[in-house]
Amino acid sequence: MDPFEYFVVLQSLILGLGIAQLLTGAADVISNAKNTKLGLAHTLFVLVVFLMHLQEWWYSYQYIFEIKEWTSPLIMFLLVYPILLFLLARMLFPTGLRSHENDLEKYYYDQWKPMFVVMFLIVLMSLLQNVFISGFDWSSQIPQYAMMIVLFGFLGLNVKTKLAHKILQVLIFLAWLLAGVLDPLIIK
Repeated sequence: MDPFEYFVVLQSLILGLGIAQLLTGAADVISNAKNTKLGLAHTLFVLVVFLMHLQEWWYSYQYIFEIKEWTSPLIMFLLVYPILLFLLARMLFPTGLRSHENDLEKYYYDQWKPMFVVMFLIVLMSLLQNVFISGFDWSSQIPQYAMMIVLFGFLGLNVKTKLAHKILQVLIFLAWLLAGVLDPLIIK
């Protein structure tokens, strides 16, 4: 096995754990649909995080062409993104002490700040990996800059308005769909 294959195996395990968290949460919602209250912002956020997992899995195969020398620091740098994705997937559904909660809309509005901090870090890592690993120009990272500004704005202004969160999640979801249709490699 070459270093790329070792990396891909570990990365795929981490991404698989994140996808398992998302699918487990969705299965819990379906199996308890009568007692579960869904929310638009939360549902769209879950879908976007799922798409992010799939895109990272798909994009990582480009590294076989982009990276000539594999080192431990490089592998650790590349694993930060899927680890953050896993953390976000784990945070999206009530677990542990909160596992009895069935109001996912309330849960989202109670937990959006830590989730947005992790999402901000994910977008930052995307930008850094795109520039330093994939060789994209800093000026081509406009979607990442825009997302970081919006997330930072929501956090800094402590935006609690449900309508603002719904609009934000709809726009993020539409942006991911548009990016997936136009060019899956534009946004990471």
